[in-house]
This record gives sequence, structure tokens and C-alpha cells, in this order.
Amino acid sequence: MKKLSFIFLPIMFFLYVAGETYLKLNHSSLCASTGCKLADSLLLFDSIYLNYIGMLAGLGILITGILVYKKIVNTNLFYIVVGSALLFETIMLGYQYFASPEMCKFCMGVYAFLVAIMITASFRHFLVASMGVVSVLMALSFLAIPQSKPYILKDGNYLLQSPSCPHCKKVKEYMKENYIEFTKIDIENIEAQHFATFLNFKTIPILVTKNGSNIKIINGDKDIIQYYKSSNHGGGAIVIEDSVSIKSTFEAVDEEGCGFANINTITQTESDCSTPKK
Repeated sequence: MKKLSFIFLPIMFFLYVAGETYLKLNHSSLCASTGCKLADSLLLFDSIYLNYIGMLAGLGILITGILVYKKIVNTNLFYIVVGSALLFETIMLGYQYFASPEMCKFCMGVYAFLVAIMITASFRHFLVASMGVVSVLMALSFLAIPQSKPYILKDGNYLLQSPSCPHCKKVKEYMKENYIEFTKIDIENIEAQHFATFLNFKTIPILVTKNGSNIKIINGDKDIIQYYKSSNHGGGAIVIEDSVSIKSTFEAVDEEGCGFANINTITQTESDCSTPKK
């Protein structure tokens, strides 16, 4: 059992990572899932270097395992090395679980190897490492991690809004009175906030209309209502209108919309930003 956990499994783990590295260098891979692509896109460096790090980790586990098996070093060093690799991979996989609709199969294979090595080496130390794994997963679950999924799936009107924003209510009431169908997207969704921030919009409501390849984006209740009142909606591929200008993302605009950067603190009373500031 000790030879299995300290030598055989680490060798297999190293070969597994080395094999994926070889395939990636030759423009191939064991996995081409959405989770794998998401992990690659989030790195600050080329993903091949992550494979090199994995090979170094595998080599470190193998060398440490051999030294422990020959009783040259203390077994605790082996558990520290494997446990560190396990926690690192927990973060990588955990983020994929919360952010991606599909997990990276290669990463899951890496995780399976690390778990197998830890369990066969010492089940007691595996239980200790499991506490760290649970802590990491709990921490990730508390974060508002953007999910890799589309919100605008088909043609129509999409309104980025908040139930507590009076300007949003004004637009929604107008659209309902005029039988204009629309889909509500809550600005509390981190994906919606990132979209608005990307366009440098600091207030809601934001209207996105999609008609085939034509997309129109309008910010501010007055401009949205005026858009529907106008008989000519215009053309072009992508049109963005922004009539809002504020000094801070935490401020509310007097006439056009409510600031959403601190939207979680907005209540029915606090969101009444229609009163002019003195």
C-alpha cells in the first residue's frame, strides 16, 4: 500500500500531466470542454505554463514520495506537498463549478489522482485535508462569481432593472401600458453589472433590444420611453445611447436613473432619486 501511494500513483500522476502537456504542445488536448476553455481564458499567462506547474507538482510529489518510502525524510512533508496540490486544484475546480456550465475533464482527472494518493497514503491526513477543501468551497460559494451563460438568447426587449428603482418602474409601467413585451434582468446579477460597467453605464434602467443582428442599447428612463414613442427606431448593427453623466458610481442621477454600484443597499425609500439635490 505504501509503495502504491508513495511511488506508483505519483508516477502515474506525473505521466498523466506530462501526457496532457505533450498533447497541448501539439495543439491537442484530453479535454476541450467549456470549463477548460474558461480556466484558460482567466489565466494571466499562457495555459501551457499551468501544465508545466502541474508537471513540477507531480515531480515534487514523486520525489518526496520516494524519499519518504526510503525513510530519508518525514512523511509529513509528503502530506504537505500533496495537500497543497489538492487545495490548489480545489480552487481551480471549484471556480469552474460555480462559473461554468461544464467542468474540465482533465482537471477532474488531476483531482482524482491527488485524492487517490492522499487516501492511500493516510486516510487520517485525507480527512484533515478535506476540511481545507470544504473551507475553500464554502468561501467560493459566498462570492458573486459571474456565470458563463447567455442572457439574451433571442430577439426581443431586455430591461436591466431593479425592483426598487423608481426610474425602472416608470419604464416598466409605460411598456406594460403600451403592450410592449420585455424580459427583466435584475441588475443585482453580477453578469448584468459587468455588462453595464463594460459600457461605462453607471445607472439603470438600461434597455437592450435585439432584432436579428441589430442591437440597440439605451440608458435612462426618458430616452427609453422616447425611443418607443418615436416612429423611427433607426437601424445599424449596434447603437448605444447614453444620456447619463454622473461623478461617482454610488451617486443617483436626478432625472435619468438610479446608480447601481451599491444596489444591494437600495430600498424603496433610498432609491427615490427623483428629488433634485441641493
